[in-house]
Amino acid sequence: MSELTDYLQSMPSHELTKRIALDVSEQPLASNPRRIVIERFILLTRQFMTDFFQEIRPDLEKHAYNYPFFRFRILGGSYDSTEGRITYERVQSFFRKVPGIRKQLLPRTIKDPVVPIILPGVDYSAESLISSASLSGGQLPDKSRLGWQHLDTYADYCLGLMTLGRETYSSLMDAWYTGNDSDSYFKGLETIAEEMLHHVSDEIAGPRYSGRAVEMEHYWMKSYGEFPEKVDIALLRLKDEYLGRLKVNLHSLIPVEKSERKAAPPEIVT
Repeated sequence: MSELTDYLQSMPSHELTKRIALDVSEQPLASNPRRIVIERFILLTRQFMTDFFQEIRPDLEKHAYNYPFFRFRILGGSYDSTEGRITYERVQSFFRKVPGIRKQLLPRTIKDPVVPIILPGVDYSAESLISSASLSGGQLPDKSRLGWQHLDTYADYCLGLMTLGRETYSSLMDAWYTGNDSDSYFKGLETIAEEMLHHVSDEIAGPRYSGRAVEMEHYWMKSYGEFPEKVDIALLRLKDEYLGRLKVNLHSLIPVEKSERKAAPPEIVT
C-alpha cells in the first residue's frame, strides 16, 4: 500500500511527504523514510477508523436497520424527504414480515468496518483505479490509463478502496504530525468517516453504485434522523486524541543509541 501510494501521490502530496521524511531522516532511522511516513499515516488512518467505529457502533447498528434496502421506487415516496422516508419505512416494515423476502431487507453483519486499501495523497479517483484493473496484478499501474481528477478528488471510495486527495491529506498531516488543530482538520476527519460509512454500506447491504442508490446512501449517512449528529459528536471526541500522534508514532521508530540502552541483566546459571 505504501509503495503504491508513493508511486501515485500527486506532486503537492509528494512534496509534503518528502518534507516530513527529511525531518524524520535527520534521526537515525531506517532507510526510505518517505515510505515509512506513508506507511505510518495509513496505519494511523486505520486505527482512527477502528476507534471511530467503536464510538458510533451502537447508533450505527440501530441506524443500519433503517437503511433503504429497496432498489425500486415507491410511488408517491421520495426517500430524501421526511414523508418519503416514512413511506419507505412503512413499506419496508411490511415486506420484512414476508419469510422469503425478510432476509434480503435486513442489514448484514458488519464484519470489518475498516476500509481494506487506503491510498493517501492520491488524486486519482478510486473508480479509475478499480475500472482500469490497476490493482489486479502485482505490478504498479500504468498512469496513462488512469484519469486524473486534479483538485476534484478530495476523497473517494469504491469497492474496498479509499483514496484521500491532496487537500485531505495535507490537513490531516498538519494535525497528525505538527499538532495543528483547525477546521480543515475536522473536515479531513469527516471525510475519512464518510468514506468509511460508504464501505459500511457495502457491508450491510452489498455494493450498490447506481446514481439513485448512491443518492439514497448519502441521505442515509448525512441527513437521516439523529445519526449525522452522532457522527459529529464521535469525531469531536476523537479529534484531540489524534493531534500530533503521527509524529510520536514516527519518532518511536528511532532506534535507541547503544550508549543509551540498558545493559542486559546477567544470566543466572542454575
